[in-house]
Amino acid sequence: MRLVERRRLRLRLRDLAAGSAFSAVALSGALPAPVAAIFGVSFVLSLLGKRPFAQQRAWSVVVLLAMALVLFGLVSRGVLDLVVAAVGFASLVTAHRMLSEPSATTDQQVLLASLLLMAGAAALSGDVWYAACLLAFGVFACLSLGLTVVEGPIERDEELPLAPVLRQVSIGVAIALAGGIAFFILFPRLSWNVAARRTGPGLLGGTTGMSDRVRLGGGGDIKTSARVVLRATLEPSPKTDRLDRYWVGRHFDAFDGREWRGSGTAAAPVPRVMLGELRGALVQRIELLPAYASRTLVGLAQPVAYGTALALGNTGSTSTPLVKVGAEEVRFSTDANAYTYVAYSRTDYPMLEEDLAVLEAARALPEDLDPKVSELAARIVDQATEPEQVAAVLELWLQRNLSYTLELPGEVDDPLTDFLFERKEGHCEHFATALAVMLRTRGIPARVVGGFFGGERVGERFVVRAGDAHAWVEAYSPVRGWMTFDATPESGRGSRPQAVLAGLIDAYERLEELWRSRVVDYSLVDQWEFARRLVRPPNGAGTDDDDDGPTPVGASRTRTPTRAIFVAGAAGLIALFLVRRLTRPGARTHPASGFLVQLERRLDGLHVPRRPGEDLEALSLRLQEEHHRLAAPVGRATRRYLEARFGQRPLSKEERRSLLAALERSRR
Repeated sequence: MRLVERRRLRLRLRDLAAGSAFSAVALSGALPAPVAAIFGVSFVLSLLGKRPFAQQRAWSVVVLLAMALVLFGLVSRGVLDLVVAAVGFASLVTAHRMLSEPSATTDQQVLLASLLLMAGAAALSGDVWYAACLLAFGVFACLSLGLTVVEGPIERDEELPLAPVLRQVSIGVAIALAGGIAFFILFPRLSWNVAARRTGPGLLGGTTGMSDRVRLGGGGDIKTSARVVLRATLEPSPKTDRLDRYWVGRHFDAFDGREWRGSGTAAAPVPRVMLGELRGALVQRIELLPAYASRTLVGLAQPVAYGTALALGNTGSTSTPLVKVGAEEVRFSTDANAYTYVAYSRTDYPMLEEDLAVLEAARALPEDLDPKVSELAARIVDQATEPEQVAAVLELWLQRNLSYTLELPGEVDDPLTDFLFERKEGHCEHFATALAVMLRTRGIPARVVGGFFGGERVGERFVVRAGDAHAWVEAYSPVRGWMTFDATPESGRGSRPQAVLAGLIDAYERLEELWRSRVVDYSLVDQWEFARRLVRPPNGAGTDDDDDGPTPVGASRTRTPTRAIFVAGAAGLIALFLVRRLTRPGARTHPASGFLVQLERRLDGLHVPRRPGEDLEALSLRLQEEHHRLAAPVGRATRRYLEARFGQRPLSKEERRSLLAALERSRR
């Protein structure tokens, strides 16, 4: 590869490294749009070989300083976060250097500014995409630097084979990666996830199904979404991979025949909301992701308290008060990309209602309700009078006589009547509406609940998807309080994503969970556990004699640290390989170096004058300028040495003898 092609490749690798670093920042969603646009245009121009700042250095620096003043002026006014402003300025510096005159110094400045972008991206986001961008940046930057190093000694008109260069750079990258992993695992730390920032909803936006109202009609497209909207750690953790429980969000008690609304009023913001006693409660540490796109808190049925809430935005995490709306709903007081909080739930929570106005609102019926609905409810219930019995009978009838589907036409005049008597199929909102209205026709307070159903284990946490959005019913009994009933058939309660899409998203979520648990949240405790497992086997592990029966009382069982021995042996083999690789003669002394020693000795024997610090290349140039009789053979020998040493064109023994003999002939 010639010099021009080599430089073009090096610049493109440099630009790709800068683009990878900028992508890590852009994926955080925190970068101002004008800065992103400027970098995007600069990146394209640089790839096309356009350098408008090469001849306009002064005014380009002035413009760059003006942009810096604007960014940090916004910081001083509280409009922009300091970390975001610093990352934005680093993006502008990178763009400026890419469009300047290319040189080795400029390349180093671009890569240094890109490295600062990677550091800023680590503070802004802990997403798994950051790992991909970091890997791409490392590969492109190392290749660019590798070409810069080997390019110097090669003459302008010489070919440079890339295969040996790439091989040596790959070995260096692999060793650096292994060392970086070892350093990350063993060096004491608290946690990388210090900034606690989260990305925005992204290009797909929020898609959760949690809204201020439930309107009947249309299909249930939300059930096909596999996007994760919630992650939760449960204490104590259930011994199951599938969580068949309800996540309570909003309560709707006002129905006008077409849609449900909540009638509660918002109270004053408070740091913690108490709905019941905490004794025996299941603790949930919940993270609502950007795809959730709602202020409503959710908790496993039945939530008795919410607290310790943080709003996660582009500028970091801030504590956010909670607002109680009506009897049961709780909302965040501020908008944010994502939230974290702690919820407490009890399965035996009676939820007895003391507010008669709430019960009256839960008995109200639409003015234009079709009489056939009341007649159908009376016929199904027959002689049952107890609220729990009436609700169970209606729930069973709806499950057995109506079908679940996501394929529905558009708007109809009376969606409830159409569902019960005409189409006789619908999704969860239709089933919940039918059950709640028929309960009200029997004088039993009932309301529709919006939230999620289910959850699957991924690592140590449970994840809930947008497709798990669900609606069910709470009916009131003066003895047992609000009770949960679900008329939707079991097959329609969970998500229904497409198989291929669900598989891809599952793989991504598992990868992200591994990235978060093993990298982002890796702390000193994890390091301690890692070291403990190396030297101490798990409880119950023993020798090969474990099958002979229990250990007698008073006897001790000798444990063999098998894992520690295996890891130590593997580490020793790797260390031995690296030591031999780095200390073998071929790694320390290049074959062409021997010819250099012979050539210098021969020149000393010929009494060729050498200046202090003068190397072979400088000597060859000086001899040519002085028209010395040895200039031609010394020049040939020097060129062949450089080709053998840096151009991968080896010297044979016969050629060495010929070059040295030419010196003797020239002297004579």
